[in-house]
Amino acid sequence: MVENNDPDFSPELLLWWEDFYAPIFRYILPKMGDLRGKRVLELGCGPGGTAVIFAQRGAEVLAMDISQDQVEKTIQMARDYNVSDRVKVAVMEAENLACQSETFDFVFSKSVLVLTDHEAVAAESARVLKPNGKAIFLENLRYHPLIYLYRRLFVPYAPSVRYISQGDIERIGSYFSAMDHREFYLLSMGSLFWDKFVRSPRVYRWTLDMLTSIDEKLLAVAPFLRRICWITAMICHK
Repeated sequence: MVENNDPDFSPELLLWWEDFYAPIFRYILPKMGDLRGKRVLELGCGPGGTAVIFAQRGAEVLAMDISQDQVEKTIQMARDYNVSDRVKVAVMEAENLACQSETFDFVFSKSVLVLTDHEAVAAESARVLKPNGKAIFLENLRYHPLIYLYRRLFVPYAPSVRYISQGDIERIGSYFSAMDHREFYLLSMGSLFWDKFVRSPRVYRWTLDMLTSIDEKLLAVAPFLRRICWITAMICHK
């Protein structure tokens, strides 16, 4: 399984796909370190769960989205979890941030680049980061065979989404001094059969854990397979 270095957050705040995103958060949160007093800009905050996770860890969060409805949900989420004093909100575009340069210690987004101009968002993120700051992008990759088929069959808007390729990762990284990226979920996507079609939670959980463990070993010895995983976590250093 993905290392559980820092499990101190509530996975239900991830709201959907928590079984898959929780291990990724356990990977990235230790790399962010102590967030007390740090300034975090979240791009595409959605209903606000991730902003709450950062605020609970002591960060001052500016959560932005292009949707007024989502921003209002974030306000309510912050109230529900008693972190309103550390979560501010704004309606703005990720490609054109109404923020001063060198303002934030971290920029974070989850499934935002695929809906925007990758390079414009990377450039803006680099601009608003403080020296030595980090931008963290969690994004859907383009070529996982099962996910690719699912998108073609069941996701009508998929042709308009700019899913991430290896070339995109390299172009995004070019706006920063350095980038680390790690890919997740290759064979483990097969566990969704038990969740979506057979509805067997126990078998689903066992299959997910087993296949995730196999994924880690397989990707370690065959890193070329990373390009056909489902999710990439890009950690970009200014």
